[in-house]
Amino acid sequence: MDQENSQGKRLIEVMAQIRRVSSKHQMDDIIPHREFHVLEIINSRMQCRSSDEQEQLAPPGIKVSELSEILHITMPSVSQMINGLEEKGYVKRVTTKNDRRVVYLTLDVEGEAALKKAKNAFLSYTNELVARLGHEETEQFITLCTRLYEIIGDMKSRQS
Repeated sequence: MDQENSQGKRLIEVMAQIRRVSSKHQMDDIIPHREFHVLEIINSRMQCRSSDEQEQLAPPGIKVSELSEILHITMPSVSQMINGLEEKGYVKRVTTKNDRRVVYLTLDVEGEAALKKAKNAFLSYTNELVARLGHEETEQFITLCTRLYEIIGDMKSRQS
């Protein structure tokens, strides 16, 4: 098979097409993808409670430094992003009673509502995809994507 019609080239083209059409959907009309990701991280941390006694005294949420590590971006960049989310009423900064220097990020009421609305829009979008693809083809697609992920991971580990 020539290079123009190779399976490798067709695979790359279809992956690029999927990425283009799926990167913009209804969720972006509610919250930009990046903000959704940050709100989801904060929300998941608010749901977890540590067994550490010191951590239990802290308000539910996440420190800016922890968010910086998770997102692999600098603390000033996280602070700038949080400022924007704070202006929208999505996030609030809460200090601890024991140490006023420590600030936790928590979702505000508007942030919880926006996150819930975006999650529902995304779930609806995904449910339609699954319904149109059908159960069997969805399972095949999941299996193939999982296998592709493993192969790519293996290739990356051999390169490093």
